[in-house]
Amino acid sequence: MFDSELFENHLATSWLGRSFYFFEELPSTNSYAKQLNGENSQHGALVLTDDQTGGRGQYDRIWKAEPGKNLTFSLVFEPQKAERFTLLTLACALAVSEIVNACAEVDTKLKWPNDILCNNKKLCGILTETQFSGNKLERVVVGLGLNINQVEFQGELAEKATSLRKECSKEFSREKVLADILQKIEYRYRLWNQFDADLVKQINRALIGFGEWTRLEVNDEQLDGEFKFLGVNESGSLIALNKDYDIRSFSHEQVRVQA
Repeated sequence: MFDSELFENHLATSWLGRSFYFFEELPSTNSYAKQLNGENSQHGALVLTDDQTGGRGQYDRIWKAEPGKNLTFSLVFEPQKAERFTLLTLACALAVSEIVNACAEVDTKLKWPNDILCNNKKLCGILTETQFSGNKLERVVVGLGLNINQVEFQGELAEKATSLRKECSKEFSREKVLADILQKIEYRYRLWNQFDADLVKQINRALIGFGEWTRLEVNDEQLDGEFKFLGVNESGSLIALNKDYDIRSFSHEQVRVQA
């Protein structure tokens, strides 16, 4: 079972994860995070479960993780402006990638718009959801599923998924990995909140297919010809150059990169 006391001993953030909700079992950490209430701000709250029974991914896919082996958690943010959420998702993904690369000595890359791959297999998935009260943004919930110590994956995941343990043949402390990830996300969130231009450049360098000619799929239909993948801009839209050297931009709901 996840050792909450050990995690809190490792945690070195200023605000992220200091409000901590842990459950042995929970249908969805994102759903729980969206239901948090109270008079005080929930900015920086962490919701973690050892067994997520109804995890969700992008495009309504199911996220399955072996209980007690991985990290399934959600983070609550309350930014001042209701914009650039794709960039926030990628900033969190970059933070996870940096920690994984350092602690496991592997090379991970970001797959637009919300996955982290290692050796072309899925290591981590992210689902970002927003809550509004009328036109006012209440919170942004970023849910993450990171495969840590799981060794066997069932069905189609056997060929598509991996974990830190599978890549490195050793067991990892989930408590230490999570504490390190939160510290890095806190740093990346500050850069995102400050509209830091270098953050966009760092994200782009980590994206699979960046600077390459690729095929694009928009609303489940493949576009004709190839496009040079230019990464994301400061608003979080994907930008690409066609053969006529016209720059096009897409929201993450529209486009998928076939790198």
